[in-house]
Amino acid sequence: MKYPILKIAALIFAGTCAMSTHASSGSIGTYNLILLEDYNFQGGDVEGKALIGGNLNGSGQAVEFGSRLPDTDSAIDAVTIVGDIKANHVTIQNGNNLVYGSNSSNANVNLNGSGGSATQAPQAVLDAEIDAVFAEIYNESLYYNSLSATGVFSGPGNQAELLYTGTQSVAVFNVNASDIFAQNNSLSLQQASASTVVINVAGIDITAGGGGNLNNGFSQQTATNIVWNFFEATDIDFNNLAMKGSVLAPYANTTGGASFDGAFAAVSYTGAREFHNFLFDYETPAPKPPTVLVSAPTSAALFGLAFGLLILTRRKKYQTKQA
Repeated sequence: MKYPILKIAALIFAGTCAMSTHASSGSIGTYNLILLEDYNFQGGDVEGKALIGGNLNGSGQAVEFGSRLPDTDSAIDAVTIVGDIKANHVTIQNGNNLVYGSNSSNANVNLNGSGGSATQAPQAVLDAEIDAVFAEIYNESLYYNSLSATGVFSGPGNQAELLYTGTQSVAVFNVNASDIFAQNNSLSLQQASASTVVINVAGIDITAGGGGNLNNGFSQQTATNIVWNFFEATDIDFNNLAMKGSVLAPYANTTGGASFDGAFAAVSYTGAREFHNFLFDYETPAPKPPTVLVSAPTSAALFGLAFGLLILTRRKKYQTKQA
């Protein structure tokens, strides 16, 4: 495992959460793109809100955020960049805001609309924000992976399928990346009456095979109700696959993909692809990751240790990279 301390902290965090009631953390229902570290931009755009825990690296590039956010009088923070802005041009659409931490001197910021602003925020505030959001991301991923499978996968091949025939509102699939993303795999989804689909994908170093497609049952209309949980991956190359549904990859450096219809959470992303603002939408009574309701001293101590490890590890990694 690439981030063992984070993994240990997340396990402690999930164990503490198991004693509490369920409530959505909302991270992949709020942000279109969430990265713990760098966004290595090579083209494309992010249509919704973005939270980047490291640098925005786009030398010689023009980067765009917020094209599908509301154009309102009360501006939204279209992108928050905790590290440096290393791009020639950054455009914030619809009069929304850019918030940054370390440095914006290399960027020409275009606030395309009325009312938006580019604001430098205190580093400690932004560090706390990314740490808190990723604590939720780790928790969500662990929770989804704890669910028992209720659907089956047949394939791989030209007629591969995720099939759910039950009557519950949630369909859960546990699959191997080598099967689901096999060369020339054509995958369809049958979810019966389920309004939410959870796909837990096993695999450490994942590369999607060429010629793969997500077909019947996968669309922009269903993307808001699908989450792909890469619960143990450390590296993912989506190749030319057009993903439908939100992606949780809390331990993975990622690249590739034809496009992403859904929220996307990972350690880092490198590529020239579009992130479309189809956020994950829980539908009652869909599964919702538990939040921490601390009552016993032991629970408080465990949660404090877990969260402290998350913050300490992230800051050490970021400071090492900046040095």
